[in-house]
Amino acid sequence: MSKTRFITLIACLFLLAPTATGKDPGFDAFWVKFCDALKRNDKEAIASMTKLPYLWNDKKLNKQEFIAKYNQLFDKKTRDCLVKQKPVQDTTYYSAFCGEEIFMFQKIKNTYMFTEIGVND
Repeated sequence: MSKTRFITLIACLFLLAPTATGKDPGFDAFWVKFCDALKRNDKEAIASMTKLPYLWNDKKLNKQEFIAKYNQLFDKKTRDCLVKQKPVQDTTYYSAFCGEEIFMFQKIKNTYMFTEIGVND
């Protein structure tokens, strides 16, 4: 392998590698925006960062329905908890734990989105 090809290969690997913390910088930026919206209790902003329709209690919620249920999904205790979390990366998603719930975030069409709430067992 030529020196030029080797340097090019190393540069490509460096650019594609995750950050030193193992996280995607795109997720880090998303998380800052998401937490900021939670702190401001900005329902519209959270809805814009949510994969819609959002499945909740066997019903697919559109944006208006999601906003109407927002206080049930993100009450003050949950918002206060989430903004203190450091999400954990799994193979295809990030998750943040609050009490008995797991909040999951995935990359959808090159953009991170809030996708679901699971049970923390």
